[in-house]
Amino acid sequence: MISTTRRSRGFTLIELVTVIVILGVASAGIASFVRGSMQTYIDVSTREQLLSESRFAIERLKRELRNALPNSVRITGNTSYHCMEFVPINWATVYTDLPDAGDSTYEIDVVALHDINNVPYELPGGDNFAVVYPTRSEDVFDANNGHRVTVSGCSDDGDGDCTTLDDSDNIVQLEVTGLLAQESPASRVYLIDRAVSYCVYQNRLIRYENDLLVNQLGAFPGLPVIAEHVANVLSADPVNNPQEDDPFRIISTSLQSNSIAEIRLRFIDNNEQIAYQQEIHIANIP
Repeated sequence: MISTTRRSRGFTLIELVTVIVILGVASAGIASFVRGSMQTYIDVSTREQLLSESRFAIERLKRELRNALPNSVRITGNTSYHCMEFVPINWATVYTDLPDAGDSTYEIDVVALHDINNVPYELPGGDNFAVVYPTRSEDVFDANNGHRVTVSGCSDDGDGDCTTLDDSDNIVQLEVTGLLAQESPASRVYLIDRAVSYCVYQNRLIRYENDLLVNQLGAFPGLPVIAEHVANVLSADPVNNPQEDDPFRIISTSLQSNSIAEIRLRFIDNNEQIAYQQEIHIANIP
């Protein structure tokens, strides 16, 4: 009978070390690839989110500013916040007659308040105002200047309700609470009810609505945020001594040409930076 001896042979130390080294190198390569891919994904996601957020904010600001009442845009601020305030136009029309001191009741005769599709304009709830020939922001925000009066109602010669569109001559009457200091060369009258402010505050772009006040408000905690990651460095006096990185600036306020509101906003997040510089033309002829 022939017998054989079988010897089991394991891995040598050199073989084990070699395998460990090979696995380590492979793992390092895979980890580096995964890390690079993840960082690329994070960078792209951050860039897309920052771009989407900033575009929305800029587009909203542009659209609202284009509908601003002539000469209503003003700026205030310090090193903590910068704010741009303006008054949106609810409706613009032409008047045929303004009240005078001899009238028993004060009324402004205006072209009927409806669009080309006969959809009537209705006065919103709360305070409503009529503005005639505002040449400065003070004429809009300070009623004592005589260019802004409160509108208490609207009537016509039909059933007395402007929204039913049954006036015989398409001239309706805005019932107001006072006299106006000056007529408009173009007989324009604007209907408004509130002011809108955009502010850069604590690296955020915020927006809020407020009453028409003589002194412009600033920014404070708790206001609605429409964009984060704003990186502008705010100057101490943006009205009298504007600096290059100020987010808001009024370039021109001539009555013979459009006003230009310059918007400069920088957004930074995770080393991704987007900068906007927009010039928004605002009708400035009252």
